[in-house]
Amino acid sequence: MADNAGNAAKRLLDLVQAKHTEAATGLSQEEKSAAAAMALLAEIGGARANENDLTFEGTKFVLPSRYNGRIPEAVTYLNNVVKQQSQYHDYNKVFDYRPYDVANALQLALKEVFGTSGLGETIQTMFGPIHPEFVEVPVGVGESVQVPYNRVAFPPLGADAYMNISQDHTREKGWLGYITMHAPRAAKAQVEGLFKVVEKKLKDHSIYRGKALIGGDQIMPQFLDVRKVNPDHVIYSDSVLQQLNANIWALIEHTPLMRELGESLKRAVLLEGPYGTGKSLAAFLTAQRAVANNWTFLFVRPGDDLDAAMRTAQLYAPAVVFFEDIDVIGDAGDPAKVSKLLDSFDGIGAKGAEVIAVLTTNRKDKIHKGMLRPGRLDAVITINQLDQEGVKKLIASKVPADMISLGLDYEAIYASFKDFTPAFAAEAISRTKRFAIAREGKKPDYLATGDFTAAADSLRPQLELMKEASEEKTTPTVDKAFQSLVADVVDKIQFVDDDGDKNNSYDADGLKVDRETLI
Repeated sequence: MADNAGNAAKRLLDLVQAKHTEAATGLSQEEKSAAAAMALLAEIGGARANENDLTFEGTKFVLPSRYNGRIPEAVTYLNNVVKQQSQYHDYNKVFDYRPYDVANALQLALKEVFGTSGLGETIQTMFGPIHPEFVEVPVGVGESVQVPYNRVAFPPLGADAYMNISQDHTREKGWLGYITMHAPRAAKAQVEGLFKVVEKKLKDHSIYRGKALIGGDQIMPQFLDVRKVNPDHVIYSDSVLQQLNANIWALIEHTPLMRELGESLKRAVLLEGPYGTGKSLAAFLTAQRAVANNWTFLFVRPGDDLDAAMRTAQLYAPAVVFFEDIDVIGDAGDPAKVSKLLDSFDGIGAKGAEVIAVLTTNRKDKIHKGMLRPGRLDAVITINQLDQEGVKKLIASKVPADMISLGLDYEAIYASFKDFTPAFAAEAISRTKRFAIAREGKKPDYLATGDFTAAADSLRPQLELMKEASEEKTTPTVDKAFQSLVADVVDKIQFVDDDGDKNNSYDADGLKVDRETLI
């Protein structure tokens, strides 16, 4: 009896094995590629050979000895395994990267594993079809890619499998990319493998790390064109260059050495000086060095969210945050904004943060004293008028060499440029060329000392007028002040449930008031 049962089991298993071999050899090239991709993902995801008490090896079906003569029980067990493995689950993963960075990395991962990102397939629901959504995402200056977003069908993991690419907001890091995979339990290892490939793509091919960005937008950052400024045409005095190199650029260009010597890569530097001295140009020079050395650079303007930029910088560190005109929000006349600014400053000091904050101001007397205490600012660099050597370098950068007279009296030119900021000095040099061309009606043979001094003299009334111009700010009306106060309060509103937790049932994380509409 037992022999008959054993023979029946053998015949059954031989039949199943034959069908399995037949199916395997009948696969198309596309199916074989998909099967290989799934096997690779399972390996990356750490699939265990003995998961669920099943071992997959060799070419034969082998049953435990306890099922000898109990084939129906073995079949029941296998049916239960199939049922369990075919049940669908949601597998969730939040990545410490901005949302569209994650979407782009997912697309790169799919191309690598499956050879294509063509996963667009309409999903039929009781509310109607859900068509695949692709979003155009900037990946550089004048460059963009289409990436999958929201809910997209993904048949390789199962007939009803799909992925949902979205964003999740955290208090500490802001908006992060979020992927949900809806797939059978049998595909768990493949899902975990795909998540690991996405993580690797983010590490190696992030669209934001090591790039120059504009503003504090956490959803879809824009890119800064660092090619707009020719570094050979930006001139500072030797003392200013020494300060910029020691306090900012050396950390960017010699990062490994700084780490080796135990030097902190967390610094806050204030660039102060009058209008036209080259503080904004320092941003572009810093951005160029940052990108060349795989540092992330964020250029933040008045009105941008400095706190959001700081969070992005810490995600994509090492990073530089360059904030223009800090006095606009650092003025002691607005305590709420000053408090928020100081909180952002203190956030730079997070343990291990490799973030350099560079702030600029035209009015150092307007800087809140809380910003100037040790621990918040590591260096203050004053950028002012050029020295004589700086004027000589500026002339060499702006005038063709064959137009510079060999007997040029740089001391006399420097004296005529007295009190000129670099912007005024550059205009005086440009005016020198224009005056000479207008006088001679052609390209002049050379520019003499008198040409430069005359151009400088013609520019001086404009300099005096600028000095006399008022810089006083307009005091807001009571209505405007009250509207701003209300907007600050409303900004804090969120939907919450009975336990005080954030409620997303309305698909909203809070209310935001656009102050530009409060007129």
